[in-house]
Amino acid sequence: MTTSVRTRFERELTELNESVLGLGSRARQAVARAVSALANGDADLAREVIAGDPGINQARFDVEKRCYALLATEQPVAGDLRVIVAALIVTTDLERIGDHGKKIARIYLRMLETPQPIPLGDIPRMAEMALAMLDRALRALATHDVAEARAVCLADDQVDALYKQTFNVILSYMLENPRLIGAGTHLLQVAHELERVADRATNIGERVIYAVTGELADLNV
Repeated sequence: MTTSVRTRFERELTELNESVLGLGSRARQAVARAVSALANGDADLAREVIAGDPGINQARFDVEKRCYALLATEQPVAGDLRVIVAALIVTTDLERIGDHGKKIARIYLRMLETPQPIPLGDIPRMAEMALAMLDRALRALATHDVAEARAVCLADDQVDALYKQTFNVILSYMLENPRLIGAGTHLLQVAHELERVADRATNIGERVIYAVTGELADLNV
């Protein structure tokens, strides 16, 4: 590439990265707001999360189109190619994270149909940990920080452990009081969605490692 072409291409890669990070921010917000709706009994907020999902989907498609255009017109190689391929995969995980937020919002609205008092327990803590992982994964993506990306993957074990603990606690409520089976089942679904958010944050960390080093590794085990 000539200097001017290279400069333009680097600018386009920067803009691509910014678009991916913007999608990440929207997906994160969907999960955080859905959990807030659940914790604070805010049905209107839950409906806003659901209504915002098509916008997240469109943002994903916009990023994909940008990636395809770069692949077709610039014919990148080596590190540049890895960056674009990683962006394509990361956008899918981010869109799915937005879906997890939408699902949590829908679960909460279903809970309103047959309300039964059941403690949220460690659900808010799970959300905090999963979103912290996502924040770190997005920072690693923004700064190409391999060490931070690996740290995200290692943190997944903590979320998995809390998920198992939450599952057992909620199950004990359901066994002690069959009237809580409906509400408990819904909370178990919420916990599962949050555990999946953490898994997808790990996926993003893996793609950061790939983009920077070319190493393909499954660290979500």
